[in-house]
Amino acid sequence: MTINQPVPATDAPKTKLSYINNVKVLLTALVIIHHVLVTYGAPGGWYYSEKTSLAGAVIPMTIVVAINQSFFMGYFFFLSALFVPSSYNIKSAGRFITDRLLRLGIPLLFYSLILSPFMNYLVYYYAGEHHIPLGQYLSGYDDWVNFGVMWFVVALLLFTIGYAVIRLLLKSGINVRMNLPSNKRILLLAAGVGLISFAVRIVFPVGWVLKPLGFQLGHFTHYIALFTL
Repeated sequence: MTINQPVPATDAPKTKLSYINNVKVLLTALVIIHHVLVTYGAPGGWYYSEKTSLAGAVIPMTIVVAINQSFFMGYFFFLSALFVPSSYNIKSAGRFITDRLLRLGIPLLFYSLILSPFMNYLVYYYAGEHHIPLGQYLSGYDDWVNFGVMWFVVALLLFTIGYAVIRLLLKSGINVRMNLPSNKRILLLAAGVGLISFAVRIVFPVGWVLKPLGFQLGHFTHYIALFTL
């Protein structure tokens, strides 16, 4: 059995899709829960930390974070990529890339140059108890180009530009019709992603961050796989 292009890839990208919005709400809630658990006991870094040492709390928080990490950000990449072909088809390559640079680049600049320094100052002032004026703090601030928690936006920008470049090289376009995957193919894909992730994490273990982009390359195998799908 074959399937047609999904609804988001049609010529009506402005149609509101309630089920997509519902999934986004669910995933956003998982992001909030994830970082709350990291703040209070699960492994990982965040602006504010008040970690407990009680094993009865740390262990279940770690389990939830580990399971969540295995799919929730990859799902965001999958949903984002679902709308890329229709957007590219409506616009020219130049307009598509310009649009992405504006829509994703401006928030990145705002975060790196304004929001991130201010949030770091709050941590320095309150958590670190260094009671100095903001101007004095910024005069010695040397982390202006640091995307931190906006790493997803950076990655999405790079992925979408990569898609546009591929479309330019393949001037005939990309027209793929696939059979619904069998259980065997799904398991093979999962095993492949797992094995490649294992190999990547030997070189880039979980927790290693590529600065200033904020990428944890140990997780990027399944991000790339789901964006491609």
